[in-house]
Parts: sequence; structure tokens; C-alpha cells
Amino acid sequence: MRALTRSIFCAGLILLCLNMAAQTAVQAPRPLTPRPYNLAPGAPETVTTPWLVFDADTKQYNASPGEAVAPFVFNLTNVWTNEIVITGVKASCGCTTAKMPPVPWHLPPGGSGQVQAQVKLAGKMGLVTKTLTFSTSTGARVAFLKVNIPIPPARGGKLSAAERKAAMMRAAGDPRAIFKGDCASCHVEKGRNAFGEALYAADCGICHESSHRESAVPDLHALKKPTDFMYWKTIIMLGMPHTMMPGFATAQGGPLTEAQINSLATYLNHTISHNLTPATEQAAGRGEHGAL
Repeated sequence: MRALTRSIFCAGLILLCLNMAAQTAVQAPRPLTPRPYNLAPGAPETVTTPWLVFDADTKQYNASPGEAVAPFVFNLTNVWTNEIVITGVKASCGCTTAKMPPVPWHLPPGGSGQVQAQVKLAGKMGLVTKTLTFSTSTGARVAFLKVNIPIPPARGGKLSAAERKAAMMRAAGDPRAIFKGDCASCHVEKGRNAFGEALYAADCGICHESSHRESAVPDLHALKKPTDFMYWKTIIMLGMPHTMMPGFATAQGGPLTEAQINSLATYLNHTISHNLTPATEQAAGRGEHGAL
């Protein structure tokens, strides 16, 4: 009886050992989670923390009037226990460039480096956002570059009293007269290749911004009606019936292309309108020279 009990006990012990061995065999080994090189032992770790850290993911630059380029500097640090390799950087558009060490750029644990970037400001106004996307061995990292570009003030044209009176008389009989003869030297030639602010100064400011503006020529800054991008575009294209304001679109006998009209309407909307409609401007599309 004692021998039988001992045999049963041994058999049970063997089965228990075999079961434990089987469970151990099917369990995959738990991988070790890498930790930042500078993380204190026992300190909590945020799983979403990137191993490649920027001194700031978003940087903003306030440009001065007439400034051509907005400079940026990003400082990068590898906070991982392993090396990080940066294989390239891609800008959101051609006006944004970045300068960094030759790729592949190897950053050892705790290593750091600097990336210099710039955004060209020609043809831009208001708050502009660009991006730099870095391709790395630990995934993509995106840096945001924001530039606040001051909207240039309107410049008024100069016209003598005699010239202004003669032009008024011709325009009263035929609004398109400003596109012909001597008038064309101001209202056509000066703005032929211009866009935005320069086009306003050449074709519009000569009348609307004059300190000796006639009462029949409205002050665009003091209109008693809502104005937005489409308001300005329609007026520029078609003119105002029964007034001296002609349509400036080529289809109306005027000198302006659609790209020029879009750029002029955008300038007026940002400079004068109080109810901006950027979505409408974007829907109008981009014309020559990136008019919008």
C-alpha cells in the first residue's frame, strides 16, 4: 500500500513538472523596452515620447517689412540608448529649405546636432505655415515653421490736377478710355507684369489712393458695405455699371489676366476687408507667379 501511494505521488509530481514546462515553452520571452539614456532608474516612462527630440516642434518668426527670408534653427537630441540615423528631410514646398550634416546623419545616444532652415517670403503675406519632415530610423518627425509676414500698406500713385481732370473727362464718356492712348501708359503699362500690392499701386492707387481724389472716386477703405475676396474680384473683373470704373479683365477689354486679378483681390481682401475669406481665395486657385 505504501509503495502504491509513493508511485501515485511520483506520477502526479511528474505530470505537474511536465505541465509547467509546457507553459514555459509556449510563452514568448518578453522584449526589453529601451529607455532614454538620461531617464533615472525607476522613473515613469511615457511610451509616446519620441527618441529624437527637438528643442521645439513649432517655431515662429515675425518678419519685418520688406524682409526676403525667414531664418530658423532647430536643435536635435537623441535621447535613446541606441544610435538614431537621419536619412533625409523633405520640405512642404520649394520656398522652404533645410541645411544639415550629410545624410545618413548618425546621432549616437545623447548626441545632438543643429538644422538650419529658411522660408522665402516673396509673394506671401499674413501668417504662413511650412513643414520639414525628417526620415529617421525611429520613424518620421515633423517640425513646423510659422512666419508672420506684415501686410504692406497701399501706395498711392501721383497724378497732376490737369492730368487727373483730363482723365476724368475721358473716363466719363468711356470707362475703357483709360486703357487707350496716353492713359494706357499708367493704367496698362505700369501694371503689365505686376501682382498684388505692386499691381494695386500701379493700376488702382493712382486714383483711389490719391490725396486729391475726386468725389466720384470712392475711398476703398471707407466703403459702407461688406467686402470679401469675391466682392473685390467681381468688381475688378466686371467694373461698376454707369460709373467710371471699367472691367479690368481681358474679356472686358482690360489688361489683367486671371492670375493678376486673383492676386489683386487677395491684396485688397487682406488690406481692407474686415471679413476675410481665405477658403474662397484658395478655391480660386493659384495663377502665374503663385498669385494667391
